[in-house]
Amino acid sequence: MTWRKKACFAAATVVAFFGMIEIGLAVLGLPKDRVLEDPYVGFSSQIPLMKESIDEQGQVLMVTAPEKLRLFNPQSFAAKKPTGVKRIFCVGGSTTFGRPFDDATSYSGYLRKLLPETGSSNQWEVINAGGVSYASYRVASVMEELVQFEPDIFIVYSAHNEFLERRTYAGLIETPRWKLAIDAALRKTRTFAVLQDAVDEVRGRDDSPIEMLPGEVDERLNHTVGPVDYVRDDAWTADVLRHYRSNLERMISIARHADAAIVFVEPSCNEKDCAPFKSDDDHFERGTGFFEQGLFDEASDEFLAAIDRDICSLRATSAIREIVREVSSENGVPLVRFNDLLHTMCETEYGHSCLGNEYFLDHVHPTVDVHGKFARQIIETLVRSGQVDGTVPDTTATARVDAAIRGAIDVDDQAIAFRNLAKVLHWAGKFSEAQRSAEDALRLRPSDPESLFVLADCLTQQGRPNEAIERYEQLFEVAEYERAILPFAFVLADAGHLETAKFYATLATASEKLRTREAALDLLVSIHLSLGEDQLAAEAGTHLSD
Repeated sequence: MTWRKKACFAAATVVAFFGMIEIGLAVLGLPKDRVLEDPYVGFSSQIPLMKESIDEQGQVLMVTAPEKLRLFNPQSFAAKKPTGVKRIFCVGGSTTFGRPFDDATSYSGYLRKLLPETGSSNQWEVINAGGVSYASYRVASVMEELVQFEPDIFIVYSAHNEFLERRTYAGLIETPRWKLAIDAALRKTRTFAVLQDAVDEVRGRDDSPIEMLPGEVDERLNHTVGPVDYVRDDAWTADVLRHYRSNLERMISIARHADAAIVFVEPSCNEKDCAPFKSDDDHFERGTGFFEQGLFDEASDEFLAAIDRDICSLRATSAIREIVREVSSENGVPLVRFNDLLHTMCETEYGHSCLGNEYFLDHVHPTVDVHGKFARQIIETLVRSGQVDGTVPDTTATARVDAAIRGAIDVDDQAIAFRNLAKVLHWAGKFSEAQRSAEDALRLRPSDPESLFVLADCLTQQGRPNEAIERYEQLFEVAEYERAILPFAFVLADAGHLETAKFYATLATASEKLRTREAALDLLVSIHLSLGEDQLAAEAGTHLSD
């Protein structure tokens, strides 16, 4: 008998043995759905998401902890759920949060307004518990806290952030794949739970080999100069995917242990209008070429390959989507087919299925209009699965809700959100995408200095100096924006406007920052030499050497 056959025989024996014990424990009435801890990571410290507060009427409320407001929306609800209320928690990452805006225009905000239009016999309470940059292991931890507040339904959209934080998976990497599969199956049994409790009692629960992560998100990008520092690591990617599957299964266990329903969302993202954050192939360029030729099927294949091959992966890959579908199917969890919805819409509206800026504001965050359609699709899924006893809101009700939500949008807040999005994309080196967001901000606030600066630099980086100069001129008409002085001088010099460049470079020599002063003096030397001003060049060089 080969070693492989011996291993399979041993595994089958173990499973059979556990099966006999399982029957006995079931007879004793031991529950099967004990919630197990994440076997791969833990957290060094955690601040609860919700904290108690007393309102003016003396009612005990749960409100978002102030320390969490950097990554979560402010939310509140009664500590004791009122009679007749069905409580929904929407959990996940920044799409659930509503980025680049907030809860009001998110799918959670739309659900809050649309559910009363279903004719349901229940009152509905929708709490947005989406955390910016939260991956599935952090989302599961949030769910573990929220189960104490009488949830009826968890809606989970968690897919795009799995590669944001670095984890080592040292123990996982050393474990054979067949053993991991058996371990995953046994973790769902009463027997495993009992044995785990016994082992923990002997060794102490703190004596765990799992990796401890910081209490709050610590993105890898915070420790690099950008996506350029990422390197391809296929082994680590495979471990991340195994951890992701484990987290989804743990979420199901958490919800069902609390007698709450759970619904998963099939992730979707911008395919044709967002290049990979870091690439070592030309899938995206080939996709763009095919798309321009009208070869949409070929373009779609290349765009999806570009997402899967992105070294700095900030969009759900096809493997992530497949895991969501498999775990949903295997565990009888309703699935909101958001990705299918958008592809169908795109095919109907544009004659192709390559998702782009028509539906997304950046790489993953949907437009406000799409959030509304997404919420309606969630309600369709809840009605179909029996979680909502009413009907899907008709077009009149949907339009009324949409008008109310859009009418409440603060234009300045929306402009700031677009500006912040432009800054992030600019930092990531995605200048065409950042340009679009900066232009969106300027449509709402035409004289916003920071948006003008980001737009001007994006145009510069794309080799469009004349357009960049126009934006810089517009910027300096509305504000003395110090950060833009030296970049403007460089653009002017490169475009041959040496006298004007000399003026701005001279201004930049007064900067408080040494690096800026040195760069300005160096530029001045070059400008003077180009103008035949050798004496002035020598003087500038003297200051440079001081």
